[in-house]
Amino acid sequence: MEEDTQNKDLDPVGVRGFKSHPPHFSRTLGSFSQTLGTFLSYLLSRKALRFSTVERKVKALKSLMVHVSDLADVDGVVRFLNSVGWSEGSKNIVLSAYKDYLRMLGFEDVELPRFRCSQRLPFIPTPDEVKALIYGVRSRRLRAFLMVLRDTAARPIEAWRLKWTDLDVQNCCLTFEAAKYSNSRRLKISRETLNMLLSLPHTSLYIFSPSGKPERFEAELEHFTRNFEKTRKRLAAWLNNPRLNKISFKTFRHWKATIEYVKTKDILHVKELLGHVNIQNTLKYVHLAKTIMNEHEFDVVFCQDKETLQAKLAEGYEYVAKTKWGYCLRKPKTDF
Repeated sequence: MEEDTQNKDLDPVGVRGFKSHPPHFSRTLGSFSQTLGTFLSYLLSRKALRFSTVERKVKALKSLMVHVSDLADVDGVVRFLNSVGWSEGSKNIVLSAYKDYLRMLGFEDVELPRFRCSQRLPFIPTPDEVKALIYGVRSRRLRAFLMVLRDTAARPIEAWRLKWTDLDVQNCCLTFEAAKYSNSRRLKISRETLNMLLSLPHTSLYIFSPSGKPERFEAELEHFTRNFEKTRKRLAAWLNNPRLNKISFKTFRHWKATIEYVKTKDILHVKELLGHVNIQNTLKYVHLAKTIMNEHEFDVVFCQDKETLQAKLAEGYEYVAKTKWGYCLRKPKTDF
């Protein structure tokens, strides 16, 4: 009889999957650390998940457990997320982890809301600010890393995974393994960046990773990022330019994509540069480019020979006409 009553209490019914209040399953898993350990084991058993995704979900559930004493109270969890001052993106990450937690306990049909994320445009620094940050860095490894991001618009983790065998010295190219289910790319770098890379010590198979162990890449990059933020803060104070503090590793990707569209007006070129699968992810750079372009004001140049003409076309100038002064070219002025 007692067993029947217990099973009856555990039957999930209703809109959210429970009668009125779900069973206190959080208590059945023991301590705080034991719950996280069980959750980690469950996520690792789902082999389709990347380890970085698993780590993010465990951290998200840990944050939720710090603020919500009873994970069994689904409505209480939702009320907390509605009231807390986290970004919508962070709330959705926590909700995703919480839903996995419920699945682990066998509750598949619990309905959870989804927070609508507002699309915020990324910060785009000026070329002078990018230059000041890169050349103000003392560490050769950090400077080389920033130069690679500047030249290629690679994601930070893509650059961190680079091997020495990905570097084509003769053609000044780097080959990037795709991240976030995007496309792999082979991209040009400047001779200056190549020389900076070649000056780094060859201590492992990887250019930037000190350990050369893929399972440690996420932790290494996180530590590397914190060191960069300290350097950035020092440079911002020294140059009296607080805008430098808004530049992250990802900012170089947004900056390069925007500059490339200003130069080429070719959205497909930018899509290939970024490795996007869906062009919808690339279209925001059209808007970003327009914010720094003065479309009714132009820089005008005249070229006397084809070599100069080719160089100017590569810089983003467009051909207008052939005049007695030479080839007339123009491009919109920018705020840079």
